[in-house]
Amino acid sequence: MEREISFELFNMQRVELPENVETELGNLIEKLRQNLHDLLAAEQNSLSQASLPETHGVYVLFFQEKMQYAGSSGNLSNRIKKNLLGGNRNSHTLINKLCTLRKKEAPDAVRWLKNNSNIKFTVTQKEEDAKILEDVLIAIYHPHFNTPLRTLKKLAVHG
Repeated sequence: MEREISFELFNMQRVELPENVETELGNLIEKLRQNLHDLLAAEQNSLSQASLPETHGVYVLFFQEKMQYAGSSGNLSNRIKKNLLGGNRNSHTLINKLCTLRKKEAPDAVRWLKNNSNIKFTVTQKEEDAKILEDVLIAIYHPHFNTPLRTLKKLAVHG
């Protein structure tokens, strides 16, 4: 008995799913489970002392004793060292948010981040796996600085 797997998209068109969709989904979930396990098991290091690989993966930043930001990159070392720690307001969304919300200039925000945050990271097989894990982390943990800046500004005014 052959089972047809399909669904209607917004009641407008019928979309046929590949026959192996259940197998592919199972493989994706298993990779996600392993990547999440690896990240949770990783050691938390001071951001200023962390030795980051030049490959794709996911990183999580902790400060004020909480997970505050989750991100992914095709090159973890470049993303953290050049964009986050060596950048300006426009080089990384977290620096822009810290500057805006804490009324700091970029060098002050970077210095504060170096002195007050820890990082965990894990390497993934593919950059796409890193992006999926990043999205799942944001959906589960709701890190404060992954919230859109306009929402954070409203929270700061009303909170």
